Amino acid sequence: MEKISQRAGNILRILIEEHIRTGEPVGSRLISKKFGAVLSSATVRNVMKDLEELGFLWQPHTSAGRVPTASAIRYYISYLMKPKKLDLQERNAIEQVFFGEFTDLLQLLEGIGKILAALSNELGLIIAPTGEELILHKLEFIPITSNRIVVVLITHSGLTRSIVMEFDDINTRKLEELGERVNQRLSGLTFSEIKREIKIRLADLNRLYGNFTSKLIQSAEEIFKLEDEITAIFGRENIIEKPEFADQKQLGQVMSACESDDVLLKCLSSITGENVEIIVGPPQLKDLGMIVSTYPLGSGKGILGIIGPTRMNYARLIELVSYTARKMATLWQY
Repeated sequence: MEKISQRAGNILRILIEEHIRTGEPVGSRLISKKFGAVLSSATVRNVMKDLEELGFLWQPHTSAGRVPTASAIRYYISYLMKPKKLDLQERNAIEQVFFGEFTDLLQLLEGIGKILAALSNELGLIIAPTGEELILHKLEFIPITSNRIVVVLITHSGLTRSIVMEFDDINTRKLEELGERVNQRLSGLTFSEIKREIKIRLADLNRLYGNFTSKLIQSAEEIFKLEDEITAIFGRENIIEKPEFADQKQLGQVMSACESDDVLLKCLSSITGENVEIIVGPPQLKDLGMIVSTYPLGSGKGILGIIGPTRMNYARLIELVSYTARKMATLWQY
């Protein structure tokens, strides 16, 4: 992308930041005032005309001010924007989600999506890969009646899942011993590996523990099962309030696109790195911007981020996404 002159860059920066603040077209007189009248309105108008010819600005209607295009927003992010740090209150709000009690993956991800939406006043986005990539830390077998036990599944990241199973005969004295032997063979494997290999890995335990081991093998699909790929949007009420989407038909189209897994995954198909990535006006969501980052989940990667109008406050929201992704990465280390 070819760089524009410093004066044009300053005018573009002021115009974009004012548009981000108000959502309205920005006129030359306001920009001139921001410069302290060092530049006349006529001079600003001439520069804005040049920026319009470059495809950076457009005019909604005659006599209106200008609005930045997606190209202008991309240029602003690359060359003109000064990132802002989160304040202590915002950091604390994010950390409270992680410090809270959660034993379920969906519960945690929902909390992350909601706090991203609340702090950004935009849409919070969470995409998680399937639970197939979670890694087993250990299984615990806890007897609750003479023929029922709770199987507690604990992942390396500390998330747990419990399932009640019934058996004809339970030798409670052998449960702890069995747990140790099962964990020796399965700990450290992903759920998909366990389901594929459990019959072979536990074959020698059949003779010692009989029907119990057989049922454990037969129930592997049920025990080592978490939700399929999760794609969730939070903060829909935030988008409704945006002036860009005052038209109900346009709002409906935007929300329909945002809630389509196919559309979102196409927009994010190239996201693989650990750094924050910004997508402004993708073909599938041309009126929107996306600020996203990956995070580890088991041996796979999920995506978290923010979706909003192209005039989002990128300077602040990039750090919001980055900070949250770093917190997630710390949580999933094992």
